[in-house]
Amino acid sequence: MTNKILYIHGFNSAGGGHKALEVQKMFPDWQVLSPTFDYKNPADVQKKLDSLVRTQHVNVVMGTSLGGFFTLYCSMKHRIPAVIINPTLHPAETLAKHIGKQKNYVTKEEYQFTASDLAKFEDFQRKVFDKLKCDGTLLHFALSTDDEMLGDHHYLEDRFPDCHDFNYFDQQGHRFAGVKILRPIIERAMQG
Repeated sequence: MTNKILYIHGFNSAGGGHKALEVQKMFPDWQVLSPTFDYKNPADVQKKLDSLVRTQHVNVVMGTSLGGFFTLYCSMKHRIPAVIINPTLHPAETLAKHIGKQKNYVTKEEYQFTASDLAKFEDFQRKVFDKLKCDGTLLHFALSTDDEMLGDHHYLEDRFPDCHDFNYFDQQGHRFAGVKILRPIIERAMQG
């Protein structure tokens, strides 16, 4: 059976993007699953992720920003190793500035992100995410010191005290441009 990595894209992005393709090139013996998620309804994202993890027998999950939030969800819910890149832990706060007309960077699709959509994230975090327990030994963080959207990520060390794999990088920005430098972190996650 082929080992599988599930890559979860961020807000206003789509599956099959640059990071997923780079990870596939780095690890050709692994299959990288990179579906597109509709972030207007986190409960639908949750159902799709739960199904993918179970039916595809995912070995490692990784994601950036809002995808990092859902990567943490997958790791906590399904107890699988995770590579978390510049995650938002409070999507209802970080997405508040995105209410209104949006355009997906990858698909170029335009849509409205509403206050009702934002409220769904508040509910999801309170009713689902915040009730999950994490195993810090499964978590591997890749964090930018110059994240222009989320700022300083050092608070994560207090939030996840049993995790000992915090990796900080300069000049990567929020989108974390240098995927290749993540290779050793991904390899540690692959080892379980």
